Amino acid sequence: MKELQNIGHYAQSIVEQFSSILNIPISITDKNGIVIGSTDNNRIGSHHIVTMEVTKSGKMMFFSKEQAANHVNVLPGIATPLRFQQETVGVLGLIGDPATVERYVQFVQSHIEMLLMENFRSRTVSAQMETMRDFFTRLSSYKEKADFIRIRSHCNMHGFTLGLPRRCILLDLQSSKEQSASTQEISTFHQAEQEIYLCLTNLFIKNEQDIVVPLSTGQWLILISDHSDDASMVMKRLEFASDKLQNFLDTRDLVTKFMFSYSAPSISIEEILKDYEQCSKALEIAKRHHFQLSIVSVDDWDLLSQGLVEEITLPSQWSLDNYIEKLMNHVNGTVLIDSFLVYCDEQMNMSQAGRKLHIHRNTLLYRLQQLQEILSIDLHSFKQCTLLYLALKKHQQFK
Repeated sequence: MKELQNIGHYAQSIVEQFSSILNIPISITDKNGIVIGSTDNNRIGSHHIVTMEVTKSGKMMFFSKEQAANHVNVLPGIATPLRFQQETVGVLGLIGDPATVERYVQFVQSHIEMLLMENFRSRTVSAQMETMRDFFTRLSSYKEKADFIRIRSHCNMHGFTLGLPRRCILLDLQSSKEQSASTQEISTFHQAEQEIYLCLTNLFIKNEQDIVVPLSTGQWLILISDHSDDASMVMKRLEFASDKLQNFLDTRDLVTKFMFSYSAPSISIEEILKDYEQCSKALEIAKRHHFQLSIVSVDDWDLLSQGLVEEITLPSQWSLDNYIEKLMNHVNGTVLIDSFLVYCDEQMNMSQAGRKLHIHRNTLLYRLQQLQEILSIDLHSFKQCTLLYLALKKHQQFK
């Protein structure tokens, strides 16, 4: 059992803390009798012969001045076993008159044993998080059907059954302040991340097929098995989870805001990975356009109309770029473009667009005719106007 060695990096800190509070010398040895924490720095790394006796008996031992004098590197006081999971993993020593230091033994002992348990829990959770991150990294490496056997074997090893419909949920959760690593653990994931992982696991994991994956971008991926296409049900579930998560974060003062994005259920690996990409894009666009919602769907109409224009890959992009260049080079190009975009935004209603631009209807008509002559476009064609509208929007976004 190596639990005590795992807190060796802060055993000395524990000793110094309790020694200053109680004003008594303290030492901690591991199971092999090596001193890993001591008020007397010269004793660190030395062998403490009494450890073997205490470990074997599993009982507290008292040493008077006379008894201590008969042993090498043993001081008067009390030596008591430190236990983890019903096994003795080391020994705590309180140095001084046994009658004086006895009152402090249980207090110090229980505190250290609590730290052992917390350290073990932390390392277990961190290992689970590392496993999930590694699993999704390998899943993301899937490129073609030739990889299927390798990926299927990896999924089977983790109990992740392929072919089940799964819904992708992506959580963007940024810290409002820097989270420093806990002084009580050495881990890839700090304590706040572990607590968030446990919270999300509690909220979303309903069976062995559901997983929560900590991503390196400050985001969390949640894959849940879901046979339903009922969007209202998933929205209710996310609203409930959102409220619970907000309460959890508020009590810990961890973040200022967060946002979920989600997709419809998918079955194949390719579809799941595509859903993840779409959820990621949805979050990026929603944040860029300052959405006030905490939950967005990848096919939300507000998202599609306000943000996803920039993600659309247009056909004949070279030709469209030439058309835009013609407009930009025209003396009134900027005015013509703005007028056309407002015209489209107002559902091609001349009167409404004129009012929005604060110009007369005939002025707008003249501008549109100019644009039509420059580009040889039919402004009565919905499809042609839509294509130009998307091209101009995309051009504005990249510009």
